[in-house]
Amino acid sequence: MTSYYYKARDRYGVLTDGTMEAEDSRAVAVQLEKNGFMPISISQVESGILAKFEKWRATFQKVDPEDLIVFTRQLASVLEAGVPLIEGLDAVHEQVRNGNFKNVILAVRTDVESGVSFSDALEKHKAVFSPMMTNMVRVGESAGILDEVLDRISNLLEKDYETGNKIKTASRYPMIVGITLIGAFIIMTTFVIPRYASFFGSFKADLPLPTRILMGINYVVSHFWWMILSVAIAAIYLFNRFLSTERGRYSWDRFVLSTPIFGALFAKIYLSRFNRMLAAMMGSGIPILEALTISSATAENKVISKVIIDIREQVAKGKNLTEPMKGSKVFPPIAISMAAIGEKAGTLEKMLNKVADYFDREADYTIKNLTPLLEPILIGILAVFLLIFALGIFMPMWDLVKVYKNF
Repeated sequence: MTSYYYKARDRYGVLTDGTMEAEDSRAVAVQLEKNGFMPISISQVESGILAKFEKWRATFQKVDPEDLIVFTRQLASVLEAGVPLIEGLDAVHEQVRNGNFKNVILAVRTDVESGVSFSDALEKHKAVFSPMMTNMVRVGESAGILDEVLDRISNLLEKDYETGNKIKTASRYPMIVGITLIGAFIIMTTFVIPRYASFFGSFKADLPLPTRILMGINYVVSHFWWMILSVAIAAIYLFNRFLSTERGRYSWDRFVLSTPIFGALFAKIYLSRFNRMLAAMMGSGIPILEALTISSATAENKVISKVIIDIREQVAKGKNLTEPMKGSKVFPPIAISMAAIGEKAGTLEKMLNKVADYFDREADYTIKNLTPLLEPILIGILAVFLLIFALGIFMPMWDLVKVYKNF
């Protein structure tokens, strides 16, 4: 006998669920019908330690952007082909390899089968599906264009994913240099300098300042590592607490946007995402005020979010979209001009996509030149480290020569 979990409705339409022991799912359905229930869903309950462990392990798997892109793209394709939503979710569920996401899709499918709307079923899993995605799906359901909306969502997710990969690729070289410098510094202060110091100390010669500095760092790290670790953990905890507050997050995001090179890059990425998201939501039939509200809630930067909220307040008062954009001091004149032309011509959605393309091109140019821009800074830091290392090693040798001369 196998355990099955079922959901069913009685003669009055009241939903009920439970588990039942039976030979197969068909036997469960027959038994439910005999008891006066209409089966909605029947699924096998996995048992055993290994099955429970796999289910527990799956809950810790992160749902990556690639998973969402594939999910929305495949679901849009099967819906466009005329496949019903429940059967489409079954088909997509079979293709997913991520255990956590597989469980989420199964839960969504069960809710939809029990009569819950697709958007409401997605909204129950806010850690996986963003408010932007949920609201666009809700409008797509009501307008009967769910496949088109899912295709727009997949395009948005894919663009964000591509931009993130470009940034990772461009920052790989600086990260390698930084990790190499840290590793060299640890090796020098932990293994090389102490041996030099003990060797030259036997000649009762005073060590030069660079060597003493490196020795001091080695002494502090080797004797007070627990204090350094405690301070680091406390600093990380306090910093996270600071970021969890509205004022702290806003201050940090404003600092990020004011940093050289990276500040301008992140601003272009955030503005591109805002314009493309706004265009997609307007194209899906979401009113502009609601679209601006969703955009501000899903913006990753609090400064940009506040700008969007200010724009929404001005639009709610009867102004057009471009007037508050001018006063925000965030949008460049060319982006404002393009949006203004779109408003006058009645092609705002199309022009917002063009504005997003403009910011994408600017961001791509900055990303391509990220390594050349950072190279002078990295070379300067590398030169300082090499100078300290060289002086810390060779200056004791020069002093040793003087000691031999005295003999």
